[in-house]
Amino acid sequence: MIVLCTGLSAWAQSEQTAAEPFDRGIGKANSLFIPKGTVGGGLSVSYSNYQLGNGSDDAGYKMLFSLLDNVYGSLQSFGLAPYVSYFIKDNISLGLRFDYDKSGYNLDALDLSLGNLMTLNVSDMNYLKQAYSGSITLRNYMPIADSKRFAMFAELRATGSYAQSESYKVQDGKKYGTYQDIYKASLSVVPGLCCFVTNEAALEVSVGVLGFTHQKTVQTTNQVEVSQMVQNNASFKINLFSINMGVSVYFQTGKNRPQR
Repeated sequence: MIVLCTGLSAWAQSEQTAAEPFDRGIGKANSLFIPKGTVGGGLSVSYSNYQLGNGSDDAGYKMLFSLLDNVYGSLQSFGLAPYVSYFIKDNISLGLRFDYDKSGYNLDALDLSLGNLMTLNVSDMNYLKQAYSGSITLRNYMPIADSKRFAMFAELRATGSYAQSESYKVQDGKKYGTYQDIYKASLSVVPGLCCFVTNEAALEVSVGVLGFTHQKTVQTTNQVEVSQMVQNNASFKINLFSINMGVSVYFQTGKNRPQR
């Protein structure tokens, strides 16, 4: 009984001993990636142009469903995004960003076959959209293995944008279509990777994964009918169309400025 009681007492004392909490060290790393007072700026540009219907082996036919045939047209997109930032703390920056995007397509011909009983033909359809947006950004850099060349970052963006779009068809010399004014406000989280190729220049890639959006669209059809649509949504997914690649340059100021 004495041995049993002694064993139970020792076991109870071991159970009462608090275990050391596991700490991943997030937020405690002192590795300096970009110092306070640094001014950064950069530019990203994107352009694409694709022609459909250039031949029987055209890649566009292989990308489309078998229901579509005789596709002729073109697609274009262009994007320009300058941005500037200032590091209010080590590895943390506050910045401004401006985005301009232009996209459109010209669909000269398209046949939609739903079997022997129904075939639809679309021709001379055009679409054009231009969007302007401004963002306030807050970015936090997290060095990879205390590296001074490679780091991950998470950027919080508060964005307001305005866009104009029109889709129209020209028939008998007259233009028929729909014109839209699009107003949008969004809050998004954009993670990415940064790699310094020189002491001041870095390559960056980022992609949007989380966003909250409020959008209002005012639509006018044939300059007569007017309608409005308000849309609110939240998304948590990788948006492949928001992948952004750019070049940034960082200049150190204050006490971190290199002496000449």
